[in-house]
Amino acid sequence: MLFKGKELSMDEKIINSIRSLGIDMIHEAGSGHPGIVLGAAPILYSLYGKHLKINPKDPDWFDRDRFVLSAGHGSALLYATLFLAGYNIRLADLKNFRQLNSKTPGHPEYRTTPGVDMSTGPLGQGLASAVGMAIGEEYLRAFFLKNGKPMVNHYTYVLCGDGDLMEGVSYEAISIAGNLKLNKLIVIYDSNQICLDGEVDQVMTENIPNRFASMNWNVLIVPDGEDLASFDSAMEKAKTSIDKPTLIIVNTTIGKYSKLEGTNKVHGTPLEEDDILAIKEKLGVRGIPFVASNDAASSFQEMIHSRVDSVYELYQKQKDSIEEPFKGILTKLEENDTTLKDLKVNYEKPEDNMEEIRLTGEKILNCLAKRNDLLIGGSADVASSTKTYLNDYPDFSSQNRLGRNIRFGVREHAMGAILNGLSLVGLRPFGSTFLAFSDYLKPAIRMSALMDLPVTYIFTHDTFKLGEDGPTHQPVEQLISLRAIPNLEVFRPADANEVIGTYKYVMSKKTGPTAIILGRNKSVVQETTSIKDVQKGAYIVKNERKNLGAILISSGEELQIAIKVAETLEEKGYDIRVVSMPSIERYQKQTEKYKESLLPLGVKTFVIEASSSYSWHEFVYNKKYLITMDQFGKSAKREDLEKEFAFDLESITTHIEDLLK
Repeated sequence: MLFKGKELSMDEKIINSIRSLGIDMIHEAGSGHPGIVLGAAPILYSLYGKHLKINPKDPDWFDRDRFVLSAGHGSALLYATLFLAGYNIRLADLKNFRQLNSKTPGHPEYRTTPGVDMSTGPLGQGLASAVGMAIGEEYLRAFFLKNGKPMVNHYTYVLCGDGDLMEGVSYEAISIAGNLKLNKLIVIYDSNQICLDGEVDQVMTENIPNRFASMNWNVLIVPDGEDLASFDSAMEKAKTSIDKPTLIIVNTTIGKYSKLEGTNKVHGTPLEEDDILAIKEKLGVRGIPFVASNDAASSFQEMIHSRVDSVYELYQKQKDSIEEPFKGILTKLEENDTTLKDLKVNYEKPEDNMEEIRLTGEKILNCLAKRNDLLIGGSADVASSTKTYLNDYPDFSSQNRLGRNIRFGVREHAMGAILNGLSLVGLRPFGSTFLAFSDYLKPAIRMSALMDLPVTYIFTHDTFKLGEDGPTHQPVEQLISLRAIPNLEVFRPADANEVIGTYKYVMSKKTGPTAIILGRNKSVVQETTSIKDVQKGAYIVKNERKNLGAILISSGEELQIAIKVAETLEEKGYDIRVVSMPSIERYQKQTEKYKESLLPLGVKTFVIEASSSYSWHEFVYNKKYLITMDQFGKSAKREDLEKEFAFDLESITTHIEDLLK
């Protein structure tokens, strides 16, 4: 096969096969991003053929290198590479690119395509989560070395583009990675100087090498992305770093060989048919769609297996010789199961039977840490307020890879993305900040939910009743925004019993993220709240005496006042039931029979929660039955705020009684 008057090397055959298949996929689908396929194919070829420690026959091998396509719009490039590398992807899957229930969706999706290590698409998320993967690798490597076994020893690689580096989350994550000296993290920057709307220098002119260097990164530059020798040399040098992560800047041409090459027009629009034929002629590839060279595929796969098979076999032998408890923990990691069943919690009630719910959470979290070596996490510089520090364990740092407290700094967004990365390498991560600041990490929470990861988000300071800090710190709309995220379960426990029940349930879950909302104010530990029933999402905490006249639904610290209101109304002759509903999501998953037993039709039902009314309309007749908070708070003492916004006992009781008369 001739190319530019010379015989093609096997390197070139494989690269051009990747390019050809990628643009065919996009053309067949009628949508996609051909620019990165044509420009960055040599990078993917070199990564998979010469550097990544992977086994396409066992794509979930635990000690494989992780690769994150942070520039997720380049999915066709990745799928074509995985196909040629021998993963369980057929030519029919490539032809089904971007179609319903396809193995090859528009952006990479975790657990959908063999060889995809995380879902990507929202720019910056992949790079930031890769920092979490690298932290996880460091912790697990040190953990298993305690037993003298190098069961974890891999690199984390990222391919990112200009858009990833513009997103704020990447700035935060890059800073954390440099501070922690994550030397086994290697980021490859596909620098083609083009973004969707035009040239990059129209929107970003900072010195990227200096930016990374200032945050304690090595920076290497490959002047020409077609120069495989230069790229491979940079990769080998990056792997020798002992104290810094590495950025490799590769100068590429977007849409290489296309008549639109070097322009933004080739970024996200399928190529015209005549352009595809011309490109294939330049590449020395037949003009027929989806032609894959058997020689190229066989050579590519042989290249991978000749490097990695012996390493894979050694891992299997070492796994057989590992001792307990490390063997059991490794099995949990390989099975992606970090659950804790039948969790017993030693909890002593305070003498006055009152406790801040966040303090209860601290006790339970520290109890969990002793039971699960894979529990790791931290806060966005507010652990002293959210009470999420693991007291018996050191900080994770460049000096101590066995630390289990991560100091994320004031970087909520990166914290959320890093938690996803930690989960993707098998750890059981948690992160915390104030509920009002949950908005800063909402995109990362959404990715947790999309990937079905068992990440725990702990949010404290949960109502306007915080007081003097004022409306900037008083959450109002945050609960409904969390409850609106599909596959995220939100718990707002009312007291110590419900906190224990929440954590017992959360730690028994194998998959799916959870947001735990904890108050700062003291709550009475109720006699009727149930550790066991929290997992149902709702249950009765106060029964009516005889003839049910009304139902009060509440969550969190407002449950206390709901019970007091019910007792006050009973003194006036009304028969009231109180239902605690710490999790609407869990309640909705119960049987219709159970739901009907709690909230029978035809009974007047009220909701008392110091948050947005939008969570609760389905439970009431009209908005008059909602005692909620649909405006910003004020800076004042708690008692004054409760009166100002009609959340004191007298105001709520009067309001409900007027509707019952």
